Amino acid sequence: MNGEFSEIELRKLDLNLLLVFSAIMRERSVGKAADRLFLGPSAASMALSRLRTAVGDQLFVKTAEGMEPTSRALALWEGLAPALASIETSIRAVRAFDPTTAERSVRFAAPDDLDIALLPRLMERLQKEAPGVRMIVRAADYRTLPARLDEGDADLALSATPNALDKRHCHRHLYEEPFAALYCPKQLGVTGDLNLQTFVAIPHLFRSLSGDFHGQIDDALAKIGETRRVSMALSNFSASPFLLKSSPCLINMPAVAARYFAEAFELEASALPIRIETFPVSIIWHARSDEDPFHVWFRELVAATCLDLSVETGLFHAKV
Repeated sequence: MNGEFSEIELRKLDLNLLLVFSAIMRERSVGKAADRLFLGPSAASMALSRLRTAVGDQLFVKTAEGMEPTSRALALWEGLAPALASIETSIRAVRAFDPTTAERSVRFAAPDDLDIALLPRLMERLQKEAPGVRMIVRAADYRTLPARLDEGDADLALSATPNALDKRHCHRHLYEEPFAALYCPKQLGVTGDLNLQTFVAIPHLFRSLSGDFHGQIDDALAKIGETRRVSMALSNFSASPFLLKSSPCLINMPAVAARYFAEAFELEASALPIRIETFPVSIIWHARSDEDPFHVWFRELVAATCLDLSVETGLFHAKV
């Protein structure tokens, strides 16, 4: 069969019996083999009896020196010993992971508002800790993340925690993040935190995943009898600094991104003059990779980088 094995044939045999056989071969004693395997002596004796029936041979003969293997047992051991060693080596190789020598890729889905702050730090840490690991960065849309994880299009995602997670998906809550308003002081002729009157009078840019002009800000304003005018809906935040520099407008975005855009483009981040709930941010992965050593290592790398970022910005409360 070209070196292949038959699951059907092996299914007929309790493979745990082979471990008992291996222990008796090593110890030449049923009692000592039982101790080696943390079994009771009667359980080891019953296993040996079942294996004798399965192979049609006594396998061991009791002598003054201990359990002497028969010629059939010696032939079985000649083939079984390297097979068991190979299995153990394979399991250890899978469990062991050395980031300094790893050569592989990982698909990481990240929101565009965190790209500017998080990705440079992740790249720096990967180059230092795992130079052979390559990262494929995908856009993180919390509405489609569960499906993308199911399909293997993303190995790990950083996102506002989706509501549609089930037992196939694991997540770790990292922090609660607030929103902030980003604007250009030169364009608006103001500086510092914006008051409500200025906030509603200025045209707004709006990042809209669904392509409309209505969001959480509008709901909050409606509760206090106010409205705003959204002059443009954007699919992501990347163009917003250039629009703010050229037009008298503002955009509401997660506070971390607002801070980094402000520093990079000479803009200003303001606390919102209305109450908007913070939103939970988590790392999310598929249950199939929950215990994979590489994925565990990468999850910890991303989580640690995010928590370092939270300490640096001081803009949200991190879950340590």
